[in-house]
Amino acid sequence: MTQPRGPAMRERAIGVATAAMCALAGGAIWCLLSLYLRSPLLLFAFAIAMPVAWALRTHGFAGRASGAAIAIACVLLASTYAWSLQAIARIASMLGLPMRSTMNQMGPAMVFDVMRAGVGGWPLTIALAAAVAAAAWVLRPRRAAQEPRR
Repeated sequence: MTQPRGPAMRERAIGVATAAMCALAGGAIWCLLSLYLRSPLLLFAFAIAMPVAWALRTHGFAGRASGAAIAIACVLLASTYAWSLQAIARIASMLGLPMRSTMNQMGPAMVFDVMRAGVGGWPLTIALAAAVAAAAWVLRPRRAAQEPRR
């Protein structure tokens, strides 16, 4: 199989960047909504999976295993990002400090530990299910344009 070159390579690179940005933006929105509603909103992972898969399909990854792998990574990135922001917000509210200074004081290791303590079996299971759903949508081949019926 030949590697894409020129415009096709740029289109795929833009697709990966778009999917990653959708994942990060979705993770931030997930965090804000869960803090505002005081609920984990676990099914929001599926809401993030849809634009990630759409971005990858639109940019030439439809029906490709590489696109499915990228979709899985992006949805798990969004989940991890949302959970880590929630962990930072939880500690910041306990200390009465802004999130930015709390994040700087905590460091990545403590953020990961607090996040891991708050994420049990169900959140991880639902995030994995959303990642698999995004991958399945990306793996679906594109439909050829249908001719009008006579």
